[in-house]
Amino acid sequence: MRHAELADLKTIYDLFARRRDIFPHVRQDALRRRIEAGQCIFEDGVVITFQQYRKRTRVGDLDIPAGSIMLHQIINSQQGNGTGGRVFDRFFQETVVSSGGDLYLTVRVDNSAACQFYRRHGMEKVGTVSWSGGGIPGLIYCKPVIQG
Repeated sequence: MRHAELADLKTIYDLFARRRDIFPHVRQDALRRRIEAGQCIFEDGVVITFQQYRKRTRVGDLDIPAGSIMLHQIINSQQGNGTGGRVFDRFFQETVVSSGGDLYLTVRVDNSAACQFYRRHGMEKVGTVSWSGGGIPGLIYCKPVIQG
């Protein structure tokens, strides 16, 4: 996996800025911190930001175990070309599996394209969350790392 570098920051930020309808909360300073922490993948026009939880963390109605990977954002510069799925699957194999934790993410209920994408790639709904004081309902998805 290719981790983003600071030289990629403007390109990555511009991808999110073009989709303010989906990512109104993504800020350039937060992206910079993810890049500096090694928590931003940038490969073939696909960006994935993530973190590994150090302790059990409550998200919505779910306690996510320590060691789990939380995917924060994924965006494909050429949505619909299959690259997002390939990079996502590689991310799972190379980053999540090697971490020993499971993969979690949150998504707005009304983002049906993203929900379909996550289900196609082996994720299952495991909980609910909301933002803006309950005004924006969301779902929590998980893809467990199969041990054995």
